[in-house]
Amino acid sequence: MHLAYFDETGIDGHSSVAMFGALIVPAGTFGAASVMHHNAIRQILPTGNLDDFQEFHASALYHGKKPFEGIDEPKRFLAILTLLAAVRVEKMPFIYAAIDRREFAATQPHPFGASKPLHAAFHMCLLGVEEWATENHFRPDTPPDTKLLDWQDTYLCILDDCENNNLKNAYRRTYRTLRSKHPFAGIPSNRLWHAHDDMFFADSTDSLGLQIADLCNYFVRLHLEGIAEKDGVLQLEGMAEKNAFYELIVPQVICAKPSPEWQKYSHLFRNHEDIPH
Repeated sequence: MHLAYFDETGIDGHSSVAMFGALIVPAGTFGAASVMHHNAIRQILPTGNLDDFQEFHASALYHGKKPFEGIDEPKRFLAILTLLAAVRVEKMPFIYAAIDRREFAATQPHPFGASKPLHAAFHMCLLGVEEWATENHFRPDTPPDTKLLDWQDTYLCILDDCENNNLKNAYRRTYRTLRSKHPFAGIPSNRLWHAHDDMFFADSTDSLGLQIADLCNYFVRLHLEGIAEKDGVLQLEGMAEKNAFYELIVPQVICAKPSPEWQKYSHLFRNHEDIPH
């Protein structure tokens, strides 16, 4: 079973997009990611007690804010590179949906009946993960309009926990509109054929997958909003590209384009492929 770690970004009220991203940790790659996560912690706490470490949060780690105040930028950036290297080396897909806030506000009725742009982004991201799972075992001889199933591509959706029960229930409703509890009962509305029978909420302090998803979200969103990364990254060995963190993971980045939603609503969403590197 694959693990799909979902995280949101652009919820501070200042971002022009609201975005959901899902980091797919394929079966057999979690151990390697765990090792890289440990190595990244050691960049921050070379000799300290590992139990004293809480979690990597992208914005705080990148800008040197609490709890990373006082830690030299090269050390912080090396920790980021270590975590993102796990995405690249282990070929972990990062699937996202980023909706333009202005376009969403100007569109009536809102797509999928979503009251907020973040809910619409979650809807598209879920379907994007399902499309990835299906394409993972695609065969050219599959008849048109036929869903090819392979249970080896089943995935478990894991979201960052929060205290807002109304928000969590809204995500659950979105999941249930797309994934029927009884998909083989002849209910035509089922869309998430490879999804586990329920989605789960986890504490990000205990979840390396959510922490790495947060980092991917952060740098993909910067790219989508045209915000350049700090030049300090260029001082690290082997990182000569502009926007080096984004460039490191871009081979694994996938914009969710499920049909027929993308054909109808693509103008509401941003696509990294349309933005020059």
